[in-house]
Amino acid sequence: MSQFYSQRLNSFGTASIPKLVLQFSVPSIISMLVNALYNIVDRFFVGQGVGSLGIAGITLCFPICLFIMAMSMMIGVGGNTLFAIRLGQKKYIQASIILNNSFSLLILMAVFTFTMGEIFMEPLLRLFGASDQTLPVASSYMRILLCGAAFQTIAPGMNHFIRSMGHPKTAMFREIIGAVTNIVLDWLFIMKFHWGIEGAAWATVCSQLVSASLITQFFVKKGTPIRIRWRHMKLRFAYVRKIVILGIPPSLMQVCNSLMNAILAWSLTTYGNVSLAATESLSGGDMAISAFGIVNSIASFILLPLLGFVHGTQPIIGYNYGARLNGRVKATLKFTFIYALGFMVVAWGLMMWQAEALVAPFAPNDMELQKVAAWAMRIFGAAFFMIPFGMISGSFFQGTGKAFRSMFLNACRQVILLIPFLLVLPHFFELQGVFMAQPIADAGAAIIGTVMLLHELKKLPKA
Repeated sequence: MSQFYSQRLNSFGTASIPKLVLQFSVPSIISMLVNALYNIVDRFFVGQGVGSLGIAGITLCFPICLFIMAMSMMIGVGGNTLFAIRLGQKKYIQASIILNNSFSLLILMAVFTFTMGEIFMEPLLRLFGASDQTLPVASSYMRILLCGAAFQTIAPGMNHFIRSMGHPKTAMFREIIGAVTNIVLDWLFIMKFHWGIEGAAWATVCSQLVSASLITQFFVKKGTPIRIRWRHMKLRFAYVRKIVILGIPPSLMQVCNSLMNAILAWSLTTYGNVSLAATESLSGGDMAISAFGIVNSIASFILLPLLGFVHGTQPIIGYNYGARLNGRVKATLKFTFIYALGFMVVAWGLMMWQAEALVAPFAPNDMELQKVAAWAMRIFGAAFFMIPFGMISGSFFQGTGKAFRSMFLNACRQVILLIPFLLVLPHFFELQGVFMAQPIADAGAAIIGTVMLLHELKKLPKA
């Protein structure tokens, strides 16, 4: 590895912590913001060009999309965690094998998700609560998305490695180009060509193709110190095993998110039909699903930048932990907590104060849907200001290679706490209980994560 890249990597253990965190987090935050903006704009164009039924159809597909994301995250984050630790240990040959094995696994995961999706798509959508009105819309959207499964896994999965090699801005620009492409194509395909829900799907696939091509190009050009090499792409069980083990915690969060969204969609349909009156275009259940789709888009716009900030610190934590610079590990965590908590308190206040204004653009001609969505947002986001505690604690355990502790924390929020509340509370509070489950789970996961993190930090030696 060249002296330039050695100096760049060594800066993880020597540079100012605030400067280093901002250097790596700001590009990640910007790329996440652009992706979050895409989610907002995508729902906006679907709401304007297709209507509330289109938002409901996309929301029903969300659990399947999250599962594809989980497969990418398992390999991308798991491989990158091991990759960053090996860079900190200056074991560059092993780092190259890890990167290339991760690339091979991402391709295999794409083939798996495409096959399973084509076989089980319509039964799954019915299970999630698709009605006779929403099933054709959701099926059309999902079938096109599955055609781009490889692009959906490679682009986010390999971008993690670009950041760990000291190129956060390069990773940011590649994600931004893909997201901007998606926004432009949404406008073109939906508003100008009038392709409806199929236009939204094709815009997503085309933009992911652009991102995947740009990211792959980074790893094949001569200037990259650790590149994609055929001889290192052959899967080695020892590395595959470690990649999967380290990648299970963050991917479990997405798998459980997928399961949670499936249960949520079913609950929204069931209790929405009980609690909400049907309108001319939507049943009570479809209205509840559409409202959640709007709330989820706004929540993602808030959470994705936070996730980008936290993810930006992982290479720093991983490198300094591998180099046994524990004081820098603690300083990184402290800096991350202060800024993440401040951001979420402001965002939480905005959600509570301006809920009606935030949801209005998604359903400009449906006042009833706006009213339901604003009501749901205030319940759903009640504990948003506590999310950084659980998220940063899980990220610390992930970055230091403690996979099972990270997995437990992720499971607390999405399985151990959330799903039981999601199943029990609606029996007492009907549709309100469906939205109450998330803030209770957020608060519980934050408390558990903070206790575990403080206990672990006490065990770290000073040097």
